[in-house]
Amino acid sequence: MKCFFDNHDKHNGSFSEQEFTEEQFFEQFAALEEGLALLQIHMRGMSENAKLFGNVARHMRRSICPTTPSPR
Repeated sequence: MKCFFDNHDKHNGSFSEQEFTEEQFFEQFAALEEGLALLQIHMRGMSENAKLFGNVARHMRRSICPTTPSPR
């Protein structure tokens, strides 16, 4: 992700102050969108891992105590 400070020097002379502020806002908004998309990908992966862990735990429990009825 880029920080808006990285682009400060190269844009300072070509934009008015309002345009520069808008440019900073859009860059920060794009970085936020990118970060949220990555977070969503990681959360999906964590959810899948939790499901897999639950399946493994259920199989292990059934193999250890096959006569115990499932709580469901």
